[in-house]
Amino acid sequence: MVAALAVVAPGVPLPALAPPVLAAGETARFAAIAPVRLADTRVAPCTCMRIDEHTIRVAVTGQLPAASLPTGDVVAAAITITTAASTGAGFVTAYPAGSTRPPTSTLNARTGRDTSNSTIVPLGAGGAIEVYAQTATDLVVDVTGVFAAADTSTVGRFRPVTPARLWDTREAGRTALAPGGALTIPLSASVAADATAVAVNVTSVGALAAGFLTGYAAGTAPPPTSFLNPDGSGSAQAASVILPVSSGGLVIAASTGGQVIVDLVGWFTGPSASSGRDGLFVPLALSRVLDTRVTGPRLWPGGTREIPATPTATTTAVAIVTNVTLASPDDPGFVTAYPAGTPRPATSSINAAGRDALVANMAITAVSARGSAYFSSRGTDLVVDVAGYFTGSPVAAVLAPESNVAPVPRVLLLGDSTLGVLNVVPQSQTALRGFVPVVDAEPCRRLVRPSCRSAYTNRIPNTAVEAIMSMTGPLDMVVMRGGYNDGSVGFDAAVDAVVRAGRGRGVRWVVWLTYSDGTGNQLTTYLRHNATLRQMAASGSYPELVVADWRAYAASSDGWYASDRVHLVRNGGWATADFVSRWVAHIVRRPCPMSWRAGVAVDDPCPAPEDAAAALGTLPDLVRLYGL
Repeated sequence: MVAALAVVAPGVPLPALAPPVLAAGETARFAAIAPVRLADTRVAPCTCMRIDEHTIRVAVTGQLPAASLPTGDVVAAAITITTAASTGAGFVTAYPAGSTRPPTSTLNARTGRDTSNSTIVPLGAGGAIEVYAQTATDLVVDVTGVFAAADTSTVGRFRPVTPARLWDTREAGRTALAPGGALTIPLSASVAADATAVAVNVTSVGALAAGFLTGYAAGTAPPPTSFLNPDGSGSAQAASVILPVSSGGLVIAASTGGQVIVDLVGWFTGPSASSGRDGLFVPLALSRVLDTRVTGPRLWPGGTREIPATPTATTTAVAIVTNVTLASPDDPGFVTAYPAGTPRPATSSINAAGRDALVANMAITAVSARGSAYFSSRGTDLVVDVAGYFTGSPVAAVLAPESNVAPVPRVLLLGDSTLGVLNVVPQSQTALRGFVPVVDAEPCRRLVRPSCRSAYTNRIPNTAVEAIMSMTGPLDMVVMRGGYNDGSVGFDAAVDAVVRAGRGRGVRWVVWLTYSDGTGNQLTTYLRHNATLRQMAASGSYPELVVADWRAYAASSDGWYASDRVHLVRNGGWATADFVSRWVAHIVRRPCPMSWRAGVAVDDPCPAPEDAAAALGTLPDLVRLYGL
């Protein structure tokens, strides 16, 4: 944080401020405003108050022009929070000033990158909010509208729609935005011409430099605010936000250009609407209603979980306002939130850029009497925090609950004579558990170059690339224990060809076992192979490539290797099958297929076996586990 902040000295009481004005369960209408920057700790003064080293207080109503404020008590605000130049990974939480910080999060900061998320925050003491940052970071706070207490209203009531795509620059006849470009999106037929604001989910794809997106009403001046910060990787990044509109629609501007997709979630009524109570907002103390890391199961690929409708004493909800966080996603993918028991829309609510990404996004989701549902395209843990709801009648749930079943992957174990022990000792394949194995081990096999004729089989095997491409049936994963017949020259190109062959078959992971010690010149070659594998996996160009450190794992083994320290004997075959099974379970977030020792509980989820061996200081007890 910059030093030029108003700071409350240790031991000095905070200024006395009026308490919040909205009682529990009371309702509020939305008033859109031209986006305003409330605080920015990168500049001095930041128009905020430093509470402690982690927390700032930001006045909301006190910084907005009186003409932009609605009549009635302002009780909540639609804000966007951005972290800038964060010194480490961590979370940020926004909550009413003067209240206890809830055990939830608003967004997740990433080291050295700008990260943003929008939310609706009840205003606390003095019409302010507080923002807590777990790790040192600059904070930026923008506002696009406020909520004022109202029992009924004409203007500012939320109308959810079935999520629909308003604009997609990838479609024929449309073009990506140039850096600094903007596009004007007209209101759809489902939105009243005098609507005051829309709730949209905006996705940036293909932005090749870090930057930001801004949204504002058509015909108005661009504001000095933002709601989404692409990181420059080009991956899909989404943000839900409430933006003001005019009869001409809304404008989305992108500092770094790229493809832009805009999905409509709902809109807020204008003066032509009838007066009523439906669609008014009820802010709630931010609370966690789902965390699959605590109450599993996680969302499996293609799976759906439901949460019940938000319980209220006097009203029903037509939509809920949530913060949805993806934790440990399996792959780049998305989650879609929608009313439980209704057809899933062809849109997304939040996107993961890669495996193990931690990303949050606001979701305003229509609900059914059964609540809301969350579908994952590729598998993830899911955290849902509820910030409030809009009043009204939920839609009917007409469909049965969707399934959420852990898929059983089909795995190709592909290699040369170093994998051949699984065929020489076929009983060892009984340790291949938790997946459907296909073992293809051929002596003399190379990765891409023509292979030699094997003295054992008297045939020339196909290459690893040819084996992958000719394999019948679906493949989820390839486990490679091959390349021992390939030299260092061109090894990176051979690995590239193998990964691309898997990619062409729809393989999600290529797990490459590191090379054993070997003897003489082999040792130098295999160490170079291992270094190349790690460099390629770390490059970001091969998201499917996973390096499993067999060399380190087996270094202290006794009775696994033949004298050449490359080929395996009987117990080495069992150890290989056990190692692969644990790695498959680790990748797909399942429990280990076997415990580490007889009588010990199975790890759930399964750790990488080399990590478990290092932590425990011992290899698994194969003799007792498998009766060897």
